Amino acid sequence: MTNPGPLSGIRILDFTERMQGPYATQMLADMGADVIKVERRNSLTPDGRPDDRYGENGRYGKDHEDSKSYSAGFLASNRNKRSITIDLKSPEGLAVVERLLPTCDVVYENFRPGVMERLGVGYERCEELSPGIVYASATGYGPDGPYVKKPGQDVLVEALTGWGRINGDAEARPVPVGTAIADTFGAMNGAFAVASALYHRAMTGEGQHVRVCLFDSALAALAEWGLHYMNTDVGEPVRRPATHASPYSPPPYGFYQTKDGHIALSSGRQIATLSRILDIDDLSVDERFSTYWPRLENRELFSRIIEDALSKRTTAEWVDLMEAEDMYVAPVNTFAQAFADPQALHNEMIVELPTPIGPMKFFGVPYKLDKTPATLRSAPPLHGEHTDEVLREAGYSDTEIAGLHERQAV
Repeated sequence: MTNPGPLSGIRILDFTERMQGPYATQMLADMGADVIKVERRNSLTPDGRPDDRYGENGRYGKDHEDSKSYSAGFLASNRNKRSITIDLKSPEGLAVVERLLPTCDVVYENFRPGVMERLGVGYERCEELSPGIVYASATGYGPDGPYVKKPGQDVLVEALTGWGRINGDAEARPVPVGTAIADTFGAMNGAFAVASALYHRAMTGEGQHVRVCLFDSALAALAEWGLHYMNTDVGEPVRRPATHASPYSPPPYGFYQTKDGHIALSSGRQIATLSRILDIDDLSVDERFSTYWPRLENRELFSRIIEDALSKRTTAEWVDLMEAEDMYVAPVNTFAQAFADPQALHNEMIVELPTPIGPMKFFGVPYKLDKTPATLRSAPPLHGEHTDEVLREAGYSDTEIAGLHERQAV
């Protein structure tokens, strides 16, 4: 029998879409919460097409034409949930939500500010129906301010918060991160905030309104580089060369080309050892590279010298030689290599689950609790798959459920 997670017994009414909200509620579901995903009766993809979470024709991963990234967007953030469809603009549909609310501990939504209030399920109404509710609102820019009416979307927030610049290329052209980094940070912050609010409620009985947004999450994640810029005269970030991992750290700190690929090096304290392994003059005593500031100023020249030497052997050969000297080194993997990496398999980070269209691979849980571990219990639900099940739990009779379907309230 699967051990219950630390949030077992917690029920979440999930009104989220896209990624910032769904990824957060998935994290809470992985930890044992019962997440009821409230979906529109006519579910649409981000560009307005009918829902295709397992492919428009149910052949995601099996048919190239039916394997668009829209499906992956849903599947990556909605496992361990149950789906119920409700027309929130219908009085009967709203009545269903109001009947469910007293059984719930958390409401999680990620609409623009004001939408939930207009639908009749804002924080004040939910608190009235379920005293002590933890109500989480995930937005693009926060509940108010000059950007409150702007659309909140990952790449837009990357642009506004400086991520494009710090991730820029060697010519200082801004470059977006290759994944939805602001959404991921926003989701993690949201899940952490909800878990903290639930702990506070367990201690005091008091619920509260939790807020998280893409903008704040992306800014905060700039961390040491943002702080360094704000407090010194270092200036705007420029990554020279583009494979250097940080605009403000001297090399070696980035990816370097080898005979057949790339290798990652990250320690300026190992330059003498690196020079010896590469069979080049000791760069640690070269005045151009011997200390922090000269090495930062001459980082392009340093990289050229290193890559010229690295070109003589393969990535695997260099990794073996350097690991034998306990150097900070790693191969730069492709997706295929990363997802088959022995550490990824050992940590159970690639997990296969049964789904309505057959077995599929999912990422495992990146946090481990030895007494109450997170679990992958079910694949992302079909649209409205659990509507009748959830309604029965709320006390609706089969006749009442049939009537709700007939009147298109659910």
